[in-house]
Amino acid sequence: MKAGSLILLCLLATATWAADKLPQGPGLTAKYPLDANIAKDPAVLFADDFESGDLKKWDDKSGTLTVTTDAPHAGQRCAVAPMEKGKSTGGEAKKWFLPGHDRVFARVYVKFSADYQYPHHFLWLGGSPKNDKWRPFGKAGRKPDGTYFSTGMEAWFAWGKNPPPGELHMYAYHMDMAVDPKMNKYWGNSFYPPGPDAGKAAQDKTRVLPKLNQWQCWEFMLQANTPGKADGRQAMWLDGQLVGDFPNIRWRDTDDARVTVFWLEHYGYDSSDPTRQYHKDKQTVWFDDVVVATDYIGPRVEK
Repeated sequence: MKAGSLILLCLLATATWAADKLPQGPGLTAKYPLDANIAKDPAVLFADDFESGDLKKWDDKSGTLTVTTDAPHAGQRCAVAPMEKGKSTGGEAKKWFLPGHDRVFARVYVKFSADYQYPHHFLWLGGSPKNDKWRPFGKAGRKPDGTYFSTGMEAWFAWGKNPPPGELHMYAYHMDMAVDPKMNKYWGNSFYPPGPDAGKAAQDKTRVLPKLNQWQCWEFMLQANTPGKADGRQAMWLDGQLVGDFPNIRWRDTDDARVTVFWLEHYGYDSSDPTRQYHKDKQTVWFDDVVVATDYIGPRVEK
């Protein structure tokens, strides 16, 4: 196939993704009951059910994140990351899949402790050039230059207007960000369900509130745009139901910037945490059955 034809096919594929009606319910999981052998699917970039008893599959681990036998979602083990007032800011682990992809889905089972308050930052997908995997990190307050981007699926407290753990939203760094006029900084812009626009926080009719002390399936997607066009997209699901779909985003202006990393993160209790007035001595999140793929994944299918 000639290079020009290959480029045309890639552009057509990107345009099709932008127009797709997003799926719900089981996706890849329909072929793999109990997630058995799902890691072998060609679309899967990474999977960890923590049954190995360690975090060796992950990159750049830090903080309190560890493997436990404490009430996993499935199997015998899961991961846990407490935040402890005056002692820790939580735990995290990253997984790179270089040279990257134009569309990536990440699914994680999440459980908050029964008396949980609010997190600062949570699950995250980032994009970078293949030869500079750290580029999207450490960019808080800056507007991306088209060579990196990121988005997170998080729970937002809306300055106390939302009950714990906060409402689902997407916290994105993209090329057309709005500036914070009070600080003249480009903090991540929030996107609230259901879309397609960015929406507003704490709207009772549309907000989505995860439950405490219960396993729930979180999934989100980042789709890079065609350089020069605002046809990128992000979306999120809770327990297999599409709750937010946000199109027409400019993430990048170069094909060299692709989605390259998933960050499993439970972060807070730091000096800049806006929720610090709600800090308890300890609050905990458990994670299980992580899958990262280039296709929609969906909740685990039981036999």
